[in-house]
Amino acid sequence: MHRIAWLSHTPASRGLSLVELLISMLLGLFLTSGIVSVYLGSKQNYFYEEQAARIQENGRYAMRLLQRELTMAGFFGGVLAMDAVTPASVGTDCSTTDWALNGLDPVELVNDYYGQSNPVSLNSTLFTCLDGAGIVPFTDILAIKRTTSEASLRGGVPVVGLTASTGEQWYLRLADTGGPRWEKLRPIDLLDSAKAGVSLTYWEASSRIFYIRKYSDSGETGDSIPTLCMESLAGNAVTSRCLVEGVENMQLEFGIDTDDDGVANQYKVAPTGAEMDQAVTAKIHLLLRSILEIAGYRDDKTYALGQKVVAAQQDGFLRRVFSTTVHLRNRIEPVG
Repeated sequence: MHRIAWLSHTPASRGLSLVELLISMLLGLFLTSGIVSVYLGSKQNYFYEEQAARIQENGRYAMRLLQRELTMAGFFGGVLAMDAVTPASVGTDCSTTDWALNGLDPVELVNDYYGQSNPVSLNSTLFTCLDGAGIVPFTDILAIKRTTSEASLRGGVPVVGLTASTGEQWYLRLADTGGPRWEKLRPIDLLDSAKAGVSLTYWEASSRIFYIRKYSDSGETGDSIPTLCMESLAGNAVTSRCLVEGVENMQLEFGIDTDDDGVANQYKVAPTGAEMDQAVTAKIHLLLRSILEIAGYRDDKTYALGQKVVAAQQDGFLRRVFSTTVHLRNRIEPVG
């Protein structure tokens, strides 16, 4: 009995002292806080990279879209003199006049829209389909009119993949006899054998207005995500559709050729109608921001969008400027 009691009090059988326990808890706390810190840092870096990648993807898509529209502006199935084509009334237009199918002004600009009820272009076009209250102030609005790059029916032969849709669309009709004219048809009508004459060619009309809206979700005006949106001709009306989230500002400059050599001599942010007729290039500047704010980040940078400088917003959103120059191939006749 005495031996057993003596063994129970040997040092090997004792537990941790209070000091040892506190030290071990402190070391565990340091280790845990280090792991948590590394995890939170990795999570924040991942979130940062994710938002930056999304800005990159959205910016490239928006830029490609606007590049193509400006490159194709004024293309009407190869018809050079659109003054001979009488504009047709599409029903619910975007203006008080027959704007959508008037090919005389294929490129129109509202420079630095400042919040009037309905934007007015530099060509004095009143865009009644645009909700002025929903457009981001001091951004440009761009209107493009053209036909599609490929004929829906060429020489009586439908394009491969033409759908048998019964929705009405507007087409520029070209034939061996009679001048070009606008005609409203259903795509399924172009598959009709009655259109198989070799003299008939139809080009689908495309009239679009690009602008920056204050929000993305049309049913939730409080989301505050600036978005590149578009009003486009669809059948008998101009309908709304949003394209790219996070586009915060759009600025355009047009290169004016003053000596008819096909090269821009000066760039203007608000060209007159006569100067727009001399435009051979356009510069597109887009300012994109992240969809969500970055914790611990503050944007104190200023951004140059061509001749316009955007002040620092002092918020937690990432931002990046995208710029490019586009040749307006269909706005001028070839030199020589």
